[in-house]
Amino acid sequence: MNNLTFSSHYARSVLHGLEQTNAPADELLLLRGIDPEVIRQPRARVPTDQFIRLFRLVWSVLDDEFMGRTTRPCKVGHFHLMGSLVVHCDSLEDVVLQSIRCYRLFTDDIVIELNLEGEEAELRMTHRRPELDPDSFLVEWLLLVWHRLIGWLIGRKIVLSHATFQHPLPGHFDEYRFVFPCLCDFEQAHNSLFFSKNYLAMPVTRSPAELDAFILSSPRNLLIWTDDDDSLTTQVRRLLEVADATGLPNLDWVAEHLHLTTYTLARKLKAEGSSYQKIKDNLRRDQAVIMLSRQNLSITEISTQLGFAEPGAFSRAFKHWTGLSPLAYRKQDP
Repeated sequence: MNNLTFSSHYARSVLHGLEQTNAPADELLLLRGIDPEVIRQPRARVPTDQFIRLFRLVWSVLDDEFMGRTTRPCKVGHFHLMGSLVVHCDSLEDVVLQSIRCYRLFTDDIVIELNLEGEEAELRMTHRRPELDPDSFLVEWLLLVWHRLIGWLIGRKIVLSHATFQHPLPGHFDEYRFVFPCLCDFEQAHNSLFFSKNYLAMPVTRSPAELDAFILSSPRNLLIWTDDDDSLTTQVRRLLEVADATGLPNLDWVAEHLHLTTYTLARKLKAEGSSYQKIKDNLRRDQAVIMLSRQNLSITEISTQLGFAEPGAFSRAFKHWTGLSPLAYRKQDP
């Protein structure tokens, strides 16, 4: 997706482990073009490139792929080593089982299990030292990594039927429709992803060279992998991304383009936890964050380009989306 941004909640979570050390976190962030004050704003958004630089900064300084959230660090390179092993597996089930063996060698804190007792496959993750992961970010991150990596290895987007989490409903739940695009239940017995067992028999289609390139670009391909995402939410956003922002099409036009009735489109978007208005608002929000980083554009010009009737309407909408006015957000942008 173009103009994608990430909740500052995730940026603060990535930074958490670094802030527990004596490293000059703010200085390191500024050197990489990341404003620490933006990250500290609860409803701010972080552009994709900055978010990726933040991940790489923390991995590099801590030399820890678990970002300071386990008893002992998992040195950078473990993930690549695991990938280099499993890319030679015959099937996805072999991939998962071999990966679980690797994690048993990497850490005592993170336990991963594949449960095949029910009608669906269950990928379960347990953090034995949850106090080191107070906002459950590492658990969320590793579940996302596993979901996207194993799907990438077989060249298929693995559709999740549902997911369960031990932690309560988080304040950033709105992000889950991109991170875990399925029904999510909280305060459950396990942190688990559920999907069809049919995927487990599918062959690995990637080469070692492709795996090396995938790791080299990490975490970009883990954070952004929508090429095979056929959800209606993604289809609608793609349509809007290529439209003129000053006159985004209405729901009727989108429904007709997707060969659906307006009622059916709205119903299916609701089933995905989305709506046309949410998609449009999120797109405009992400576009606004990108535009505000360009000092040559005035607030009035940004407002006009995004299709607002006047700058005041844009300012009110932006503050609703992020908790900051456009001017306040711009002052904090590096």
